[in-house]
Amino acid sequence: MLRSLAALPLLFALTAPSFAEEVLHRPSESEPQSLDPQKMTSANDQAIARDLFVGLIALDPHGVPVPGVAEKWEIAPDGKTWTFHLRHGLKWSNGDPLTSADFLYSFRRLVDPKTAADDPSDLKQVVGFDAINSGKEKDLTKLGVAAPDPYTLILTLAEPRLALKFLISDPQLFPLPKATIEKWGNSWTQPEHMVSNGPYVMKSWTPQSDIVLVKNPNFYDAGSVKIDEVHWLDVEDTDAAFRRYRAGELDWMFLSRNTIAFARKELADQLHAAPVNSLDFIFFNMAKGLLSQDIRIRQALSLATDREIIVTKVDPMGDVPAYSMTPPVITDYTAPKLPFADTPMPERIAQAQKLMQAAGYGPDKMLKLTMSYPTRESTRQILLSIRQMWQKIYVDLTLENSEWQAFESAVNLRNYQLGIMAALGPYNDYENGLDNYRTDAGNFNWCGYSNPKFDDLFRRGGTATDINVRRDLMQQAEQVVEADYAIIPIDYRTRNNVVSPKLEGFVDDQVYPQTRYLALKP
Repeated sequence: MLRSLAALPLLFALTAPSFAEEVLHRPSESEPQSLDPQKMTSANDQAIARDLFVGLIALDPHGVPVPGVAEKWEIAPDGKTWTFHLRHGLKWSNGDPLTSADFLYSFRRLVDPKTAADDPSDLKQVVGFDAINSGKEKDLTKLGVAAPDPYTLILTLAEPRLALKFLISDPQLFPLPKATIEKWGNSWTQPEHMVSNGPYVMKSWTPQSDIVLVKNPNFYDAGSVKIDEVHWLDVEDTDAAFRRYRAGELDWMFLSRNTIAFARKELADQLHAAPVNSLDFIFFNMAKGLLSQDIRIRQALSLATDREIIVTKVDPMGDVPAYSMTPPVITDYTAPKLPFADTPMPERIAQAQKLMQAAGYGPDKMLKLTMSYPTRESTRQILLSIRQMWQKIYVDLTLENSEWQAFESAVNLRNYQLGIMAALGPYNDYENGLDNYRTDAGNFNWCGYSNPKFDDLFRRGGTATDINVRRDLMQQAEQVVEADYAIIPIDYRTRNNVVSPKLEGFVDDQVYPQTRYLALKP
């Protein structure tokens, strides 16, 4: 991907004035912690990565797997051998040839403990993964990935994995350039170094402001890409960003509780709303501390959280109260609900009070807890309402906000008691929301949750070849996490956006529409 000396076309793109006919201005919810595809956990960062790179399998506008760098693939009858056939004539954005060797390097780098990838488990079923990722096996060539020629990549699995067609599209499995990474180290993702194989190449990155990408003429499907230049604009202040949208500085913007009423009244023709694959939830530190040790407290807090009030009064965005982990937009799956889903709130509060009293708390002895959250006014309003709800069950909650990077760092280091987050899924599959609770899910396991029963059910479900068996085992796995009260599901999100009438191809049910499928009217 990256080379120490870029070819002349890339140098021109980075230094010459832009004469782009179509420039898209889209919102970026947070400053990226990294644009190394194997070291990012934020869905926002991964969305930027999808503009810059593409893997063996890509996602269509609706998140359905389609051919990417691989024009076709075959799966052996036993499900253990996947053979990918790469397109011919592939190039990096600097003109260097892209071959199966770039994927071979990327996959080996992902599982190498020295990389410290956030979650290498997309390749968990590949032969040799456990031994290499644990550090027991030092020889990376023992990983079951082979590149017999420049146009063929073969994965050999120890167990079948139906979800692999989704996992292969993840940023962790994008191709990467060995020579450039080895030369530039952690700075290989800087604009002056980075080349990419996706629809766009990076032109500039101004921290806390914007990331500018320009069309990559060497992308294999460059002819279908309509947007010449895309600016990912920092919009952590969502209300200010809404004003920027109205001023024509953004081509779309997601709405907050402070802006949705105005948009519904004054911008109804520009309002786009749809349920998305997203769950807002509170999570407990399950690795250490009081909350990891006393399920009675975790259960009481979940019981006392009035989801209906949150979605109708506190944050009326059209969201749906959540009593399970898997959003209802996921097809071919019925998520198991928390046992109190249909219990009236007064009864739930009474149950929660009894649990708290059994744990040693009451009106004269309040439990002091701290909730960590990334700075955002809408999140603060939700947490203020939850603080009032929990006071009824003898909890004194302190709110502690920070910028996203600091919040993410604290979560990864387990330096928190409770946190709040939104889990966003890029594709329609129920494994996507459950795999974060595996013991070995790395930094994607925000809770630090670990239960051997869940791990076993998830593994057996993930490696099942019968879709009915797979679904049943995953439902059982979800019930285990719910019974442990590792999280408090709050709501299934409806994405509310205002979208410029000049923007074409916007897909309402995708949180992060891919730029390559968008266009601007003349």
